[in-house]
Amino acid sequence: MEVGGETVEFMALVQRVAEESYLSLKELMKKSLKGDELGRKPSYDEMKIDLLRFIDKTRQHLLGLYVTRAADLLFFVHKELQHAAHPIHDIPSAIEVFRTGGYSRLPKCIEDIGIKSTLPEAELKPALKKLSTLVRSKLLDTVIPKEVSNISVSDGIVTLRVDGEFKVLLTLGYRCHLHLWRILHLELLVGEKTGPIKLETSRRYALGDDLERRMAVSENPFNILYTILHELCVMLVMDTIVKQAKILCQGRWRDVIRFNLISDSSQTGEIGGKTMIQLGQDSELQFSGLEIPGLKLTYWLDTENGGREPGSPAPFVRIELGPDRQVRCVHGSFIVDPLTGNKEATLTIDQSCIDVEKLLVRAIACNRHTRLLEIHEELRRNAEICCGPEDVVLLGMKEDDTEDYYADEVLKVRGKGNSYFTLGVNIRSGHFFLLSSNGILDRSVVLRVEDRLNKGLISPASAFLRLRNNIPISRMVYRPMVFSSLSKCLAVAAELLFSLYFLSQLCLGRLLLLLLLPQIVLDLSGYLLVLWL
Repeated sequence: MEVGGETVEFMALVQRVAEESYLSLKELMKKSLKGDELGRKPSYDEMKIDLLRFIDKTRQHLLGLYVTRAADLLFFVHKELQHAAHPIHDIPSAIEVFRTGGYSRLPKCIEDIGIKSTLPEAELKPALKKLSTLVRSKLLDTVIPKEVSNISVSDGIVTLRVDGEFKVLLTLGYRCHLHLWRILHLELLVGEKTGPIKLETSRRYALGDDLERRMAVSENPFNILYTILHELCVMLVMDTIVKQAKILCQGRWRDVIRFNLISDSSQTGEIGGKTMIQLGQDSELQFSGLEIPGLKLTYWLDTENGGREPGSPAPFVRIELGPDRQVRCVHGSFIVDPLTGNKEATLTIDQSCIDVEKLLVRAIACNRHTRLLEIHEELRRNAEICCGPEDVVLLGMKEDDTEDYYADEVLKVRGKGNSYFTLGVNIRSGHFFLLSSNGILDRSVVLRVEDRLNKGLISPASAFLRLRNNIPISRMVYRPMVFSSLSKCLAVAAELLFSLYFLSQLCLGRLLLLLLLPQIVLDLSGYLLVLWL
């Protein structure tokens, strides 16, 4: 406290006031008992007046001390009160906003001047037209990835689509900056038969916000957008493929196929760990240094009874990422597609409707067709088996057929007469199966030849020759034939004459000769007529 320009302690000031009051009271008592300097004592009324003056003076001094003390305390408490001040929260209004999404007690005057959600029709069209112009102008200065299959502008909104992966709707105005892109909607196109894969709403919004931030600081925003979403879609595609492969191995294709995870860095079948990009628990994009693993799907596991060369590996399909970071399907060996005019088969997978079983069946059907086609060409070059265009026929799918790869494709080889042998490939095991028409051979004979063929002990040509030689003479059925050359006519005529001579030497053959003689005479007459002409 400052008094007269000097700083005085408050307690010293109190002590001084108390001393002054004590001295005044002492002087007042002395005057009342002994009188004044002249010896005159004050009257009773004068004593009361002097006492009242003393009390009033002392009271004024004490009030001054209290006021001064209070002023000092308020001065020092002022700043503390400012820091201690706490606003009063409107708890009921906050609860109403959280529960209903709005506030019903807003004054009418404020509601009347509120901003409208949409522009009038007369102002909306010019505004959208101007926005579309700005968007197209911005697109001219933006690098568009070559993988984008479709891009269009309508009402100021850019539709960016990559088939089988994603579709994004964008416009300008991220955080009120007209030169930055803003994501309006994000949709993934990767899916299965049940439909596309759905992201949770919160995770989709978080992904959109993260993409917007990355695009805002990038010189090539669309490249960033495509790279991140493409890696996310590839991860989902491979995860779906692995999931479906597990279901197939545990279901209808159990013990028939197997699958292994493979990594790009090693071809030894090592299993990769994580994907390159993934959504974290907080919906933020996270990157890792590990590559997305591929898948090796192996079928026809019985390598000893499949008619293949000894030591040859089982066929397989690899589903992996190529150098261009696209999902590709590669067969382990060369296969021909029967629906494309015997061209090399191209295996693909529809990412918008992933179906691993359909891919597997298509690969097996193409492999089956390739094996039958090789046997067909081999038999047509064999003069003992193929004497005419209908002796070796490959029956199966045509180019105008639907893609029913479950349909049986077989190779029909003429035995003798109108009888045929049928060669096919089991789609699940890869084993050959043989059938004979018209019951010309016992089933046990056919099964023995089939078993030797599957074990690789005999070739397909040898198998058909053995079956033909085992046909009993009594079950031979002759057929009328039309020949295109004189040499074939002579060969068949000589064969008939030899058969007649052979039958005439047997007792049972003579009986058969009598039964078959009318048919033989008619056929021989036809052959001689051909020779004559």
